[in-house]
Amino acid sequence: MHYAKSAQRPNNNTMTLADSAGSESPASNGRNICRVVLIDEHQIVREAVRHLIDASDECDVVAEAGNATDALRLIESLQPEVVVTDFRLPDRMGMYFIAELHSRFPQVAILVLTALQTPEYVVTAVHAGARGYVLKDCRGTELLRALHEVAAGRQYLCKSLSDSARRVFGAEDKGRTGLGATDLTERQRQVLRSVALGYRNKEIAEMLGVSVKAIQKHREHLRDALELRTTAALTLFAVREGLVSESRHPRPGE
Repeated sequence: MHYAKSAQRPNNNTMTLADSAGSESPASNGRNICRVVLIDEHQIVREAVRHLIDASDECDVVAEAGNATDALRLIESLQPEVVVTDFRLPDRMGMYFIAELHSRFPQVAILVLTALQTPEYVVTAVHAGARGYVLKDCRGTELLRALHEVAAGRQYLCKSLSDSARRVFGAEDKGRTGLGATDLTERQRQVLRSVALGYRNKEIAEMLGVSVKAIQKHREHLRDALELRTTAALTLFAVREGLVSESRHPRPGE
């Protein structure tokens, strides 16, 4: 996939939430370039990434936001080809934002740009709908390559991620057993909901009036039954099955 690049716009012309509605990306020779919405809590990061992307021949940042709420409004208005977002945002956990974004705008390619590199975060992002995952310590050329790949409909994983993360990224989608929340017992749903909300085993045991060992057994059975090995994957399953609202922030979990 190749996009013609328009003339470079001055930095102060990059759209924000206030002036983006009804605006269009520049075009050259009648062809639109790949339009990107950039989301990161830190303005200095957004400025650096925007400068890098805007200097390329294929992509252009048409809007940026510092939180998920503003980002969703921008994306709905602008309908970009690619969204570049951090995994952690001040008003929404990454998995919830990515899942909502993918559900509402399935045609938009999502590229995660983050400092979080554990396999659990990778699998969560991919399962939620991200097409690519790049670390903030990568070279600019790799970020541009990742943008090109996800815009073309392909997946991309940062070269510096571990082999275990790469295996997770390439694994087939969750739901391998085909089970849903209705296939679980009421106690299993209670445990799963509590796990998704970030409660620890001891706290769940106290809330349900059982032993910590019993909760550990329930979690093991959930992992085996659903074939979801991580807390992040169980949390995403709970969200998708409606056991936890995507708008609710989970507590720090295990």
